[in-house]
Amino acid sequence: MFSFSVAFDSNQGIGINGVLPWHIKEELQLFKKNTLHKNILMGQTTYDKLPGKLKNRNIFVVSWEEAYQPEGVTVVRDLIGFLEENKDHDTEYIICGGASIYNQAYPYCKRGYVSVIKDEYKVDTYLDCFHFEDWNKVEEVEYDKFIYYLLERKEDGINR
Repeated sequence: MFSFSVAFDSNQGIGINGVLPWHIKEELQLFKKNTLHKNILMGQTTYDKLPGKLKNRNIFVVSWEEAYQPEGVTVVRDLIGFLEENKDHDTEYIICGGASIYNQAYPYCKRGYVSVIKDEYKVDTYLDCFHFEDWNKVEEVEYDKFIYYLLERKEDGINR
């Protein structure tokens, strides 16, 4: 089963120059809570730009570079093949970016861990594929700087 974890601003902006344009401690702690001891999948650029390596997670990195093999991660060379192969498994894989990976994996996701940042930021990357209409709100928690949603895919939501 695939889920996704994302934080975006009021315009669904998710990044600038490959990194988050905000640093919100509570939101980062929530990301840690939601992903700790789980499988997470992200693109090579997202992984390479992490300020520190994520501990206590099984990390899958999408890369088409044959020589790319960072220590401690599983490299996925064929994203769509990986999604198709694992879409009906009970094991959860959480998609963590970047934009291209979200766009390709979005139709496969059945759960969303979404933080909507209350401010607008200067960004160059957006989460164009996401639509609240595709999802049922299971949980909604308001924080000072963001609203967190736990979402489950609607039966008639865009899916594969």
